Amino acid sequence: MSILIVEDDRDISTLLKRGFELEGYQVDCAGSGEEAMGKIAAKPYETMILDVMLPRQSGLEVCKDVRDAGNDLTVIMLSARDAVPDRIEGLSAGADDYVIKPFEFAELLARVKAHERRGRGMRGADDERIDVGAGLLFDPAIRKLEADDNSVLLTEREADLLNLFVNNAGKLLSRMDLFDTLWAGDGGNSINVVDVYVGYLRRKLAALGVPSKSLVKTVRGKGFMYDPQ
Repeated sequence: MSILIVEDDRDISTLLKRGFELEGYQVDCAGSGEEAMGKIAAKPYETMILDVMLPRQSGLEVCKDVRDAGNDLTVIMLSARDAVPDRIEGLSAGADDYVIKPFEFAELLARVKAHERRGRGMRGADDERIDVGAGLLFDPAIRKLEADDNSVLLTEREADLLNLFVNNAGKLLSRMDLFDTLWAGDGGNSINVVDVYVGYLRRKLAALGVPSKSLVKTVRGKGFMYDPQ
């Protein structure tokens, strides 16, 4: 598994690189957003460890650029800003996870491995596409959602959310149900992250011509229900 560390503090970058390499990962480092985008364009990575405070271009901007380019690698943000609005801003930029500085390397490693396991779990045994309703097919192996000749790539957490909805089609899922299943074990997140990612998923569905709330319905004051129609 390959990791890109985007961190302008060379001491931190070196320590993280050494730690992940000891765990068997292939690791590259970048000290700025521009350098990171160049490396991503030249080589595929499974995970990016991204500091929020970077020179010239913030980690939030880098993350948005990565997602706008259609790259679905796992993004774990690092930041000393620990307020709930800061974490929501990071997740809203497209990050899959948000780790507060200072942190123990063991925690960051555990987060990387957890996302790695989720990715393997979504692939399935035969990598067959799944009918998720409204004329859409989902390929869990590459997290691609297709409608006729159009397709979009889901991030890891968007794919987790879609999988949870499909497996509970027609059943009311409260925000707490969704939070406990997908985010509670990560730490540092508030329940507001559920609405953020439901919004992401709806935008991906809308990009394929599916009315934004026809598949993922809001049940006012209670939660969400997936209606495959």
